[in-house]
Amino acid sequence: MCKLGKAWDLNREGMQACNKGEFGKAENNLRAAIEMSQCKSKKIHRATLHNNLAVVLQMAGKVEEAVYAYDLAIGFLNAGHKGQAALIERIASKRDELKLKLAA
Repeated sequence: MCKLGKAWDLNREGMQACNKGEFGKAENNLRAAIEMSQCKSKKIHRATLHNNLAVVLQMAGKVEEAVYAYDLAIGFLNAGHKGQAALIERIASKRDELKLKLAA
């Protein structure tokens, strides 16, 4: 059963935990939010959750997982939509920076 409202609560709590440096709690909250949002949420919402998870993973030093989460976020977006195309560029830029770090 979808609990989209609860998913957004977990997202908010996760990002607050991230801001406090509580990356494990943040990651757990965001992963739970992603699970809860699977059946009714719009793709842009799922992209947001995966992007937020990527940020948390990156800050926690989990670079490969962050790259994967950024890729998932991009996959939910529509390059033909003007606003989403710009968002794809921003997310891809963050992802590509991480890929360079991995290659170094």
